[in-house]
Amino acid sequence: MKEKTLKDVHPGIREFYNRAVDFERKENWEFAVSCMLEAVLRVPAFNEARTKLREYEKQFTKKLGGMAPFMSQLQGFLALPKIKKLTSSSPIDAISECEKILALNLNNPPVLQALADAALKADAANIAIEALLILHDYQPDNIPIMRKLAGCYRQDGQAQEALKVYQYLASKNPKDKKIMSELREASAFATQQKAAWEKESLATKGKSVKDDALTIQLAEGTLRDADHARKLITLYTKELAENESDEMRKKLAEAYIVVGNYDEAIKLLELVAEHLPALDPTLDKQIERTYLAKYNLIVDDLRQKAQADPAYAGNLEEAEKFLLEFRIERAERRSQAYPAEAALHYDLGSLYVDAQEYDKAVAELNEASKSPQRRTQSLALLGHCFMDQGKFEEAIKFCEDALSEMVRMDRHKFTVMYDRANSLEALGRNEEALAAFQEIYRNNGRFKDVAAKIQTLGGEV
Repeated sequence: MKEKTLKDVHPGIREFYNRAVDFERKENWEFAVSCMLEAVLRVPAFNEARTKLREYEKQFTKKLGGMAPFMSQLQGFLALPKIKKLTSSSPIDAISECEKILALNLNNPPVLQALADAALKADAANIAIEALLILHDYQPDNIPIMRKLAGCYRQDGQAQEALKVYQYLASKNPKDKKIMSELREASAFATQQKAAWEKESLATKGKSVKDDALTIQLAEGTLRDADHARKLITLYTKELAENESDEMRKKLAEAYIVVGNYDEAIKLLELVAEHLPALDPTLDKQIERTYLAKYNLIVDDLRQKAQADPAYAGNLEEAEKFLLEFRIERAERRSQAYPAEAALHYDLGSLYVDAQEYDKAVAELNEASKSPQRRTQSLALLGHCFMDQGKFEEAIKFCEDALSEMVRMDRHKFTVMYDRANSLEALGRNEEALAAFQEIYRNNGRFKDVAAKIQTLGGEV
């Protein structure tokens, strides 16, 4: 949700806000909560109001006595089924329902957890983080809550905050092997993000020095001139001799890649990887790409030889098979090291599809589809996977699920529409297939062989 400030909201909302602040001055917490709640319910992204509301709720909760705490928790328990249902269909409404219950008593752990879940569904990680921090205040020894908080920080791009959470957990549970493993993982991601920030900072400094300009091009991946890269190799080699630095090793490796010295690049990148407390997926992918660049030189040479002499066809097939197996092995290692990362499951599933290992592909893509960020493309690839297997009914279902979430008419959507149309044709549902191909043709008449498909099915183009 896009954050709104006091100046962004309607005058009527500002009136609720100002009245709540007046009640705050009088320490009338019940009415302060009531007024500020109205502002938050009407504009869930009004974070200034939400922050104030939490302050008032904490004060109000402290003063609760008698049966009030029990009754408010009972109301929360009764409301949970409705909240969970709304989280799936309308997460903003679920957030509002949670706010109504928390206004009665902020110390309501099940509702705070439900608020976090709804906020994540609504792409409002800041609200989820706030809810989990409040829950931590009330339940400081709840390890699952802290793990969930760390996950929210990471999803929100706050790798350093996630690391702090795991450092806290490790200090409280130094003998817990799982926590120590998660700490190493969080440390690797924090290091990765810091390096990315440093690269971005370098790329935006805009210095006029020639070597700095070349370094910026290298950081942006736009340096292609081998002579310039050789100058950087000389510069970085000298700096590395004077000051040991893994960041400098990575820069030197990137320069070696530009000049095609893949062996030196691999040596440097693998040394950087050895120094990390846990596998870094981004670095591991860079190492893989460097190996592939090296191996592809061999494959390209074999491909040229096979075109001239069919006797090399077997060698070419064996080399291509080796490359695919190599990529799968690296992707499996990354996915096993970071089982919660949907992108890594998707990457592995894609490779399994290429290798025609369909059962494994389906398992990985189903796992990836649990993430909102990877759901649509996972459904699309599942549709293609089932079509390849001749399971056309399943293919149509997944294609339609993916299409229901695809807004833009781009090549990705055309590909899914094409797979669905082919599956309909394979099932003998020719009228539906014709209509499907015609829809693609209306939007992109040059896409693959849709024109020929339409004519085959008796249509006109």
